[in-house]
Amino acid sequence: MTLSSVSQARPFVAASAARASAPAAEQAPVCGDSVVFCGQQQPAPPAQQPPAEQPAPPQQPPAPPQPELKDWTVLVYSVSDNNLYRYMQMDLDEAERIGSTNEMNLLAETSHQPRGGNVVRLKLETDATPGLKSPVVQDLGRQHDMAKSSSLADSIAWAMKEYPSKNFMLICSDHGAGWKGAHHAESTDSWMNLSDLEDGLRQAQEQTGKKIDVLGFDECLMASTEVAHQLQPYANYLVASEETEGGAGWQYDQALGGAKTSNSNSRVLSGKVLNYAAAALRSREPLTPESMAKGIVQMAEGHQRDLGTMSAVDLNKMPAVSAALDNFAGVVLDSGLTKADFQSVAQKAQKFADFADMAHFVDLASEKFGGAVKEAADGIKTALADALVANQHSASYPNARGLNIEIDRQASLLNIPNMDEGDINRLSFDKYSNTKFAKDTRWDEMLQKVR
Repeated sequence: MTLSSVSQARPFVAASAARASAPAAEQAPVCGDSVVFCGQQQPAPPAQQPPAEQPAPPQQPPAPPQPELKDWTVLVYSVSDNNLYRYMQMDLDEAERIGSTNEMNLLAETSHQPRGGNVVRLKLETDATPGLKSPVVQDLGRQHDMAKSSSLADSIAWAMKEYPSKNFMLICSDHGAGWKGAHHAESTDSWMNLSDLEDGLRQAQEQTGKKIDVLGFDECLMASTEVAHQLQPYANYLVASEETEGGAGWQYDQALGGAKTSNSNSRVLSGKVLNYAAAALRSREPLTPESMAKGIVQMAEGHQRDLGTMSAVDLNKMPAVSAALDNFAGVVLDSGLTKADFQSVAQKAQKFADFADMAHFVDLASEKFGGAVKEAADGIKTALADALVANQHSASYPNARGLNIEIDRQASLLNIPNMDEGDINRLSFDKYSNTKFAKDTRWDEMLQKVR
């Protein structure tokens, strides 16, 4: 998001047999007597007694019925300790118009509420008046740093454990910069690199044993090939923007209006009706993760001034996309193509800050070079078409096809949209070569040769 717009062993007892000497008898018994055994007279066996009637075991009270799980828990992780504060508080106020319902737990963790105050966790309740009115359920104090991986993990685990549901969505809200990371806590000069984001999601999954159903980024540039590749093991769907976002970001009452909001036996939609969500409600079926992801993309279509692009990707199909990109890079490496050959491809590719649209970049290469390069590019397009669930873009970005990608390793690591230069200079950023995509594929090696 930018300012371009306003997780008994039973004890063993050893029993020893007691041995006692028998009293002396007046006459030795005769061996072989019918009731006498050699050396010792045995008593006659007692008459057979009917077994004593055992008392019936006490009846256990029936277990209390377990409450039915809600369809969704949505956690907005709002790292607003920076110059986006007022916009992000407005986002939560929008979400409060929907609030928690019979089908959805709507939660938020937000920095410094009110500004300069403590980091708090809220259960958002329905309220249509301006300003946050929802109760604070946990106060984490003023020094809590939301731009740490352990903090992100703890927040996810808290939401999943305290508000269990059939599906879980995490919305990360703050500054974003694609593979360079996200989340700027100004008070502590903290920033989460992509490896930190991954570590937070990994810790949460270890604590809860659960995968996130929908991972949303209300942040700039996070519909990234590198981000999708690295976070793939921890979520089923990714929803994010290839381009920078305006300050207003997501329209939360519409994005979350797709969740059912029934306060009686009727089922209604709050906020703008989203076609995917409305279809699910008309069929009286639960809102699936795929439908939720599609609904957010459609919400963005109505707000293209701030959300010029938005994509939903099935992360379970991302490995095939990465494999196709690795194959493409290998073909280019073997082709003898040079920087001069790729210059026009890079110039024409749809740009988003330092990045380019991945599909458009390889498509331009396919058109120019043909042959093995075209065949490899076709493999990428096939894999991406299978993974891309929904995609929207404004007329300003005609070739926004779902995911951006790094095409210029020489670009400044410090170019993060709408962050103050002083803040950026104090933060610690990772190198592109340390991303898992660069390590797992030959894309980085290709860029070194042709870019």
